Amino acid sequence: MKATSYLLAVVLLGVGMAAQTSSSAQAAGTQTQTMRQQHMQMMQQHMQEMKEQIAKMQANVDQMKANAAKITDPAVRQQADLDAQMWQMMVDHMTGMQKMMAEHGGMMGGGMHHMHHPGGRGTPPPPAAQPQ
Repeated sequence: MKATSYLLAVVLLGVGMAAQTSSSAQAAGTQTQTMRQQHMQMMQQHMQEMKEQIAKMQANVDQMKANAAKITDPAVRQQADLDAQMWQMMVDHMTGMQKMMAEHGGMMGGGMHHMHHPGGRGTPPPPAAQPQ
């Protein structure tokens, strides 16, 4: 009789533990799915912000080129052209990065992801150069 009671208690405990494990796995699966959805929303927002930043940068580069064309001093004009070319290369690079991220669904596995700061609006500008 004791053996039967003991066996019954073990079976009931096993069933109870299995039920807990199943509900814990379901809760973890739901939490993981929610976290993925939030991550994807953040990535989509970041991608939109990046597109907007690139558009603003391109407008500034276009203005730099127009201003450089008006400069009459050859040395100053050459420097302004070089500056505009350098910034155009940066905009082209960022455009390529944005396209690559969009093609891969924003899942770069680290790439640009580390640059997103929750609560912030995009990537902060670099610090200003100190005069020498």
